[in-house]
Amino acid sequence: MPKIDLNDAKSIKIKARNFHGRIKICHGEITHLEYEDQDINVGTSWNSIRTTVSINIDYEKGDFLSRFFSFSKMFHEVPINLYIADQVNEITLDLSSADIEADLDSTNLYNLTIKTRSGDVDITGSNQTKTLKFLMVDTGSGDVSINLNKSEMNELILKGASGDFEIHNVNILNGDFSMASGDVFVDNSKIENLKLNMASGDVSINKSIVKVANFKTASGDIFVDSLGEDFYCSVNTASGDTDLIVQGKEKIYLESPINRYSSSIKSNVDLVQSSDSSTMPKKRVLKINVLSGDISIRGVEPQGKVIEEIEKEKPEDVSKGDEFLTIEEKKILSLLKEEKISRSFAIELLKELGYSEELAEKFLKDRGCNTWQEE
Repeated sequence: MPKIDLNDAKSIKIKARNFHGRIKICHGEITHLEYEDQDINVGTSWNSIRTTVSINIDYEKGDFLSRFFSFSKMFHEVPINLYIADQVNEITLDLSSADIEADLDSTNLYNLTIKTRSGDVDITGSNQTKTLKFLMVDTGSGDVSINLNKSEMNELILKGASGDFEIHNVNILNGDFSMASGDVFVDNSKIENLKLNMASGDVSINKSIVKVANFKTASGDIFVDSLGEDFYCSVNTASGDTDLIVQGKEKIYLESPINRYSSSIKSNVDLVQSSDSSTMPKKRVLKINVLSGDISIRGVEPQGKVIEEIEKEKPEDVSKGDEFLTIEEKKILSLLKEEKISRSFAIELLKELGYSEELAEKFLKDRGCNTWQEE
């Protein structure tokens, strides 16, 4: 088996074209690359101080088929093994097509960047994987699985056109996930700041705590089983149900009103609306814009490290009952029914909360406040 000595390298960059790779990365006593195919061409170039090596791998027999028919993947597959010693702290892979298996146990890798047009990616690590701070996976088509045993990462970037993403046992400062189609599943993790954009697919964050979250989806359900006590969460979706479990039962502030007639809402904690964003508190803030779908908000007592004990079954069917109205809505109804304000003034107050005149009229009519209740 051909072998290339890379023992001086601290940074390794691999570019591979015109074949489908099966690439394995793991710890080794000596940094080197092995490959099983004599038909591929492997070239290396080093920087002037021999700390960074660029490796170019090509399968020339695949050029014509790759360029005109994209047949190279089905015709030619190349196993490649990369063993990295303690001094390697950065790896960049730029591949046309590859299945990648990276075992980061016992490595000292700080940065890992993977770009591939197709292929699955599986990244694992044990309790000795503590140094990885930046991870980016950009794949056109393929599933991605990451399990790093509670490693603390500064930044995790995931991009995909098609395929599912699974993240297990990772503590992330900043997460940026974007995909066109596929599901996202996060389990037993912590995320300080999460930005997620997707066109189609479900999001499930399970046994995990998120402090700041921005979700933007076109279609699909969102389930988050624990927003931290001092959370900020923004949900913008055209179609899909949203289920949020929140640590603590203190009131939640709505940054913008929820349209109750395209979406139904249920909450076991008080929701406070404000038309003046400048007076909005900086914590326990929720901004929801859902064109179609149900919204469920459930406050639970903080569990700390035993978040897994929170009951996971979905709440009861969402209701439009008055017990789920915000404090302001309840107050307006109460004043109107006690004849302390007129119906027209009640409508004006609802408009201050973000209702249109038509929706305000419907809101009052649905609750038995008829047009004759005027001054």
